[in-house]
Amino acid sequence: MDFFRYQEQARRRTLLLLGYFFLAVAGIVFTVYLAFLFLISGNMADGLWQPDLLLPVAVAVIMVIIGGTLWKTCQLSTGGPAVAEMLGGRRIFPGSTDLQEKKLLNVVEEMAIASGTPMPAVYLLPEESGINAFAAGFRGSDAAIAVTVVACKT
Repeated sequence: MDFFRYQEQARRRTLLLLGYFFLAVAGIVFTVYLAFLFLISGNMADGLWQPDLLLPVAVAVIMVIIGGTLWKTCQLSTGGPAVAEMLGGRRIFPGSTDLQEKKLLNVVEEMAIASGTPMPAVYLLPEESGINAFAAGFRGSDAAIAVTVVACKT
């Protein structure tokens, strides 16, 4: 496994995703502009290009997108536990009496020790059937591991 090659691929894909994001924002601005032009303005005498309408529509749409992004960033700023809890995760504490949960905690703890990272919070996703596990967090200190019930029982 060539870590540096994968890292470079991840950077390229991130730039590609950012490009797609900006294209999507431009598409949303254009769509809302057309909606205002046709439905609300009703003034087609000047044609499709009306910068006096485009500018306020673009500013409003971009402000809504920035506001939504900031709101979601604040929601997720606490790290991995926030992601796991948003998906309906139930935290597994070290005092659990369930054998499967204890086994999961032991596996995660062994991996944390082996990698030299702090023990992350461990969550069980009882309602999730699409994925089997994920790790989330900005730093090791706010990381979380979430596992589905199906993955936990295998």
